[in-house]
Amino acid sequence: MDASALPTCPACQQSNQVQKVTSTYGMNTKEWYETVTTTDANGNTHSRQELREAHTKLGLKLKPPAHPPQPTHPGLWYGIGGLIAFILASTLCPIALIPLGFIIPLIGASSFVPDVSGIPAWVITTLVIGLPILCIAILGLAGVIWLGSKIKQRFDRDMKSYKDKKALYDRDDRPRWQRAKNRWEQLYYCMRDETIFIPAENKAIKADDMEKYLYDPLFRG
Repeated sequence: MDASALPTCPACQQSNQVQKVTSTYGMNTKEWYETVTTTDANGNTHSRQELREAHTKLGLKLKPPAHPPQPTHPGLWYGIGGLIAFILASTLCPIALIPLGFIIPLIGASSFVPDVSGIPAWVITTLVIGLPILCIAILGLAGVIWLGSKIKQRFDRDMKSYKDKKALYDRDDRPRWQRAKNRWEQLYYCMRDETIFIPAENKAIKADDMEKYLYDPLFRG
């Protein structure tokens, strides 16, 4: 850029050492992509590209304001938890077959149980075995319903918290970051004084205080 077209630094009143911050940051930053390879539980290999950055000391000072993290939807964590629970249930399911090792011999033994008041032995054996199993099944179902209601209550609380955080993010955090990012794109850097400035505001700020200045235009340093 032609030096005559550059703004004058408010500190030294010269423009021959002034550069746009976006350009200075780019010259002091190196970006590249690296291939990261991972192996899942089934032994399958997956590769993905990840962005890497390296900065000089000046590049770190002049980094643009970081994008504020968005709140995470609770459905993601509940979905992961549900998947884990499903896998565990599928793995442990064969355990449910263990009682059959005791039930089948008892049913077979019904042939040796005498009839009681004309009631067949297999009916007595079925009642003796079936009633406890039915009670356990009912208790298990009641436990599942109770646990489900607790999870639902917790999910409703988490959803309310998420909506509050998302509203705050949309109303305050993201617009505040966007204003700071727009200001960053207007900045100039004076290499002579190691200061930054926005020409329209006509004040020089130390590069170390750039982030404070971006978020607070009234900051004086």
